[in-house]
Amino acid sequence: MAAAGAVPPLRECASSFDDLPHLAVLDGGPGANGRWTYLAADPAQCLVWDADGGDGFAGLQALLGPDDRHPNWPAPFSGGAIGYLAYDAVFGLERLRVPPSRAPAGYLWAGVYDRVIARDEATGQGWVAATSRCGRDPAQLVNGARARLAATPAGPREVRASGVATNLDRAAYGHRVRRILDYIAAGDCYQVNLARRLRFECQASSLEVYRQLVDRHPAPFGALIRAGSIDVVSASPEMFIRSAGRRVVARPIKGTRPRSHDPAEDLRRARALRTSAKDRAENVMIVDVMRNDFGRVCTPGSVRAPILWSVEPHPTVWQLVSVIRGELAEGATSVDLLRACAPSGSVTGAPKLRAIEIIDELEPERRSVYCGSVFRLGFDGALAASVAIRTLQLVDGRASLDVGAGIVADSDPDLEFDETVAKARGILAALGTRE
Repeated sequence: MAAAGAVPPLRECASSFDDLPHLAVLDGGPGANGRWTYLAADPAQCLVWDADGGDGFAGLQALLGPDDRHPNWPAPFSGGAIGYLAYDAVFGLERLRVPPSRAPAGYLWAGVYDRVIARDEATGQGWVAATSRCGRDPAQLVNGARARLAATPAGPREVRASGVATNLDRAAYGHRVRRILDYIAAGDCYQVNLARRLRFECQASSLEVYRQLVDRHPAPFGALIRAGSIDVVSASPEMFIRSAGRRVVARPIKGTRPRSHDPAEDLRRARALRTSAKDRAENVMIVDVMRNDFGRVCTPGSVRAPILWSVEPHPTVWQLVSVIRGELAEGATSVDLLRACAPSGSVTGAPKLRAIEIIDELEPERRSVYCGSVFRLGFDGALAASVAIRTLQLVDGRASLDVGAGIVADSDPDLEFDETVAKARGILAALGTRE
């Protein structure tokens, strides 16, 4: 480990690492998550779990071991895996009644980074951590990073996306909402999250897209991951799960109102969300799903929900958030927690597995990374994972952005479609386009 001194924001420094494989940046953004940001590139190895078989969690589990960080290393993460767990991984985890004709693509990708740069956003100080556990020389890794940090980073270039099209227009989305209402009336489910996909041209590099997005649309969980066949750029507002030692926490979001430029109207919308019986019911259904998932790996009696229905502001929407806490059972790890909870109940519905089957029936395409998770897993076992919403999937100059809404018994199809429009608006505007 070596201190690097004062460094610019890591999303700016990232251009000095742009030529290295599998660049990854985790940007905390505003709020309590935002103290530490991380930059990594050139992983010692990559973990890949495809739909062909195998178990990607076994590779993650094999990474875990004693915490060998330097005692003066200040940040929560000093090396380990950074990557994504796709929503589609559920098809490799659960027995589901779904047609085999739409085979999912990759389930998991993670780089194993034995060198990580961390920046304290409170002070502007940066540090470089490196370990020998992957067989490389830590001194060389640290010196190489410091040389790149000393270089003048390239300035940003304007990103302008174009040609936005959706796979479900208002009429088609409304038809599917009514199908879900029929399922709810028949007793199949209580809630289903229904998404649609927007596609558009985006010829800029994923780093340029990421820098512009987090500058103009700051979010608690900004991320760039170059995973080889796909680049993931995320401005997620939602934490999925965290673990530190035996303590675990989740913060599901369910319930949305668009923001207003008029302060009085903006506060009225926040109050309306806080007191909405529909949104509170929708939120507590997901709390029950997450509590059940935690119960699979936590000590009996330790799972609780100390906060229900907190209203939080985001750039274009107000959202309703709850908090679930628990304590991992003896012998359980953060990898077990990730396996037990994926995908988040906030992006499936309830009951979870039946909702997933209905989603697969009604959505025109498999979700891939969307509604999965972007995560970092330390060599020490500490896990921080966000829900991959407000997330772009970039392949060969084309981008996709998925947006969804939770459908319950009293949902109005037009209002639910309007919610997806509101969720997409801020991301598209940050890239210079609109639907």
